[in-house]
Amino acid sequence: MPLFLIGFALLVAFSSIGMIDAGTIKFVSGASRWMLVIAIAAVGVKTSFQDLGKLGWLPVAMLVGETLFIAAFVLAAMLGFGLGR
Repeated sequence: MPLFLIGFALLVAFSSIGMIDAGTIKFVSGASRWMLVIAIAAVGVKTSFQDLGKLGWLPVAMLVGETLFIAAFVLAAMLGFGLGR
């Protein structure tokens, strides 16, 4: 079992029983979001359009279609639940 998974489970347990204060949870939550954004950006920076072009149009079209589907799904969920207003 990966060590980070054990750490995650322990943090969830400590938070659930109130051992971690709300300020720390808010700070760590914000830091987590920024780390995810940075990780996604890092993947994008390493993406080579030349290599994508070598794959052909079908995988690129599938990537674009998948991205549009996810964006539409998130937008529909946000509108459906009244989020982002």
